Amino acid sequence: MARSDAVYPATIHTTTAARWRHVLGRDWALGSALVAPVVVIVLSLLAYPFANAIYLSFTDSMIGKGGQFVGLANYVDFFTNPNNLALKALGITVVITGSAIGGKFLLGLAMASVLNQDLPARNLWRGLMFLPWAVPAVVSAYAWRFLFDTSGPINGAIAQFQLADDYIYFFNDARLALPALILVVIWSGTPFWTMNFLAGMQSISQEMYEAAEIDGAGTFQRFCYVTVPSLQHVIFVTALLSTIWTSANLTQIFVLTGGGPNYATSTVPFLSYLTAIPGKQIGMGSAQSMLLLPFYAVLVFFLTRRMLRQE
Repeated sequence: MARSDAVYPATIHTTTAARWRHVLGRDWALGSALVAPVVVIVLSLLAYPFANAIYLSFTDSMIGKGGQFVGLANYVDFFTNPNNLALKALGITVVITGSAIGGKFLLGLAMASVLNQDLPARNLWRGLMFLPWAVPAVVSAYAWRFLFDTSGPINGAIAQFQLADDYIYFFNDARLALPALILVVIWSGTPFWTMNFLAGMQSISQEMYEAAEIDGAGTFQRFCYVTVPSLQHVIFVTALLSTIWTSANLTQIFVLTGGGPNYATSTVPFLSYLTAIPGKQIGMGSAQSMLLLPFYAVLVFFLTRRMLRQE
């Protein structure tokens, strides 16, 4: 009887260990050791700053000066203070993001349709198309700043053809600064859409086009009823990713307009930067950056759900 009591705990331990090995897999220890450094990096570089930003948004902290916990006071200020620019920046963010996404979608789809054809020197044209995506954002922004400058080619052409009585100050005019900025954002982001659309078009079976042609479908009908539906998943994922990147963009705004004139091109991320760094109100700046958090959470949810469904 004593021998049986001694063996029974060891049997339970062996059974439990076997169950864990079955659940986790035989290499769970090695896998955990390999994943641990990545988990530490993600927690230290992403999770902690994110959690700290949320905490700061509930304080009145200043750079170089500790703050007190003020609860929802920073968020209430968005809707009650007429001098607060957060809601205006939110509207500008929506305009820039919506206009840029629409422009990049149309241009990307058109360029991919052209590059998908059997063209002479097709690889050369594809390489040239990817240049705006390959060039660093700062370099392309300064190039566009030169193009729009009073001494740049655009104003030179306007003066040459006498299209206006004086030079046009694109980034000093509130009516022109926003459209010019949107044009630059579309130019720099269109290759990403073109690349994804082109890859999606090349994966479409030619048998589908042949069957549609046999049924009497013309070129435009094949494009509408074969190409576009087949790109549904590509369009969805590309639109979500591009929406996140475009709404969080700072480079073009910083180089071209500086958020002006009169905050006409200040998006939520850029206004948060202006408030937290030059303005030194890091608590209010953190709260402003949280305005887009629910929007990003919804986009990430749908993006993750779609990608997992495809997998």
